[in-house]
Amino acid sequence: MKDKSTADKPTAEKPITEKIRSYSLTQRLSMILLVITTSVWAGSLGCIYWGMQKTANNIFDKSLAETAHALLSTTLSTLNGKVPEHTAIEKIQGEHYDQIVFQIWHGDGQLIYRSVGVTTKPLVQQSSFGWINMHGKTYRSYSAWDSTHTIQVQIAQVWAIREDIQKDMLLFLILVSAVFLPLLFWLIIRIIRSNLSAVYSISQNLEKQSIEHLSPIHPVVPKEIEPLVSSLNTLLSEIAESIQREKRFTSNAAHELRTPLAAIRMHAQILQSARSVEELQEATQDIMRGVDKASRMIAQLLTLARLEPNAVQIKTQIDLVNIINSTVTMMDFHFHKAKIDLKLELTSALILAQSDQLEIMLRNILENAIIYRSQTRAPIIKITCGIENGQPFVEIEDNGIGVDDEQIPFIFQRFYRINQTSEVIGSGLGLSIVKQIVDLYSGEIEIFKPNSEYGMVIKIKFSLSV
Repeated sequence: MKDKSTADKPTAEKPITEKIRSYSLTQRLSMILLVITTSVWAGSLGCIYWGMQKTANNIFDKSLAETAHALLSTTLSTLNGKVPEHTAIEKIQGEHYDQIVFQIWHGDGQLIYRSVGVTTKPLVQQSSFGWINMHGKTYRSYSAWDSTHTIQVQIAQVWAIREDIQKDMLLFLILVSAVFLPLLFWLIIRIIRSNLSAVYSISQNLEKQSIEHLSPIHPVVPKEIEPLVSSLNTLLSEIAESIQREKRFTSNAAHELRTPLAAIRMHAQILQSARSVEELQEATQDIMRGVDKASRMIAQLLTLARLEPNAVQIKTQIDLVNIINSTVTMMDFHFHKAKIDLKLELTSALILAQSDQLEIMLRNILENAIIYRSQTRAPIIKITCGIENGQPFVEIEDNGIGVDDEQIPFIFQRFYRINQTSEVIGSGLGLSIVKQIVDLYSGEIEIFKPNSEYGMVIKIKFSLSV
C-alpha cells in the first residue's frame, strides 16, 4: 500500500495561471439580436396579418351590404309597389354563381326573387350580418329591409373567397420575410463585428507592448469602452513607473553601495594587518562608520522606493506640533550624542496627511542637520511651525556648514552632497526624499541662509490648512 502522506501529494504542479473564462461576445450578441429580431418580426407579421384580415373582412362586409341595398333599390323600382303572382328565378348563369347568392322576400312571407340553385327557404333568420352553411360551404350572410318593412333582401357570399385572399396576403408576407430576414441577419452580424473591432484593436495594441517599453495605447474606441482604455493606460503607466522605480533602486543601490562596501573591505584589510592597538581601534571605527553609512543609504533607498506618487493615500487630520514632538523624541539619542542645542517654537497647525510620511520628512531634515553640523562651534537646531497666510508651515534652521548659493539648485538631486569629505556619512538622498514627500502634498520647499553668518534654513509650506 502507498503511504498516506505520499498519496495525498499532488502528482503534478498546478499551472501558475488558471484558464481564463471567456465567451464570444460577437456570437452572444448575434444570437440575442437574431432571436429578438426573429421574435419581433414574427409578432409584427402576426399583427399585420391580423390587421389586414380584419380590414379585408370589413371591406367585404361593406361591399356585401352595399350589394344588398342595391338589390333592394332595384327590386323596389321594378315592382313599383306590386307583388308578382309567381316566384321569379334569376335565369342568368355567370361566374358569380358560386360566390354570391341572394333571396328577395315580401313582408307577407312570399319569395319574390332568388338566385339559381338557392332553396326556397329563407337563407337567414336574423337581421344584419351572420353565417350560414349551404351546399357544404360556409357563407357570410346579410339581410336588409326597405324603409316600410315590405321588401327584404337576404344575400350571402362564399367565405372561401376571403380565405383565398387572406392566404395570398399571408404568402406574400412570408415571401417578403424570406427575402429580407436573411439580409437583416447579415447586416446585424456585420454591424456587430465592425463595431467590436475596437476591442480587437485594443488587444492588438496590448500585444505590441513590451515589458521594457510600456506606453499608453490610443485606439479609436466608442465612448462606452473609453473608461476601459483609460484604466488600462493608467495601469500601464503605473506598471512602467514601478518598473522604472525598481530599476532606479537597483541601479542606485548597486552604484552607491559599491563605495562604502569597498571602504569597509579596505578597513577590514587594515584591521587584519594592524600593528598596534591604535591602528586596530582606528580601523574598527572606520568599519563601523562604513557600516553606518551603508545602513543609512539602504534605509533611504528603501524609503525612496516606497514613496509612490500615484498610490492611494489615506490621509488623516494631523497637527504638525504632534509630528515634530514625536520625531524629536524618537531622535533624542542622536541629538544628545551630537550635543545639539534644540530649540522649539511650535504653534498648532492642522493638515491632512499621513503621519509616517511627515515623520520621514522631518527625520531626514534633522539627520541632515546633524550630519552637516559645525565642528568648531556649538551646534544649534531650531524648529518652528504654525500658520502663515493661511498655510501650515514648518521651518528648520541650523548653524552648520551651510550651503553655497550655486549649490542650492542641485541640493534636491539624488546622491548630491554638499560636502564630499570622507568624514561625512551622508548619502545625498535625504533632501531628495524630503522633496518627494513635499511634492506628494503639493507643498513648497525653500532653502536659504539664516540671518546669522552660518547655517541653513529649510522652510516647507503645505497647502491650505484643515
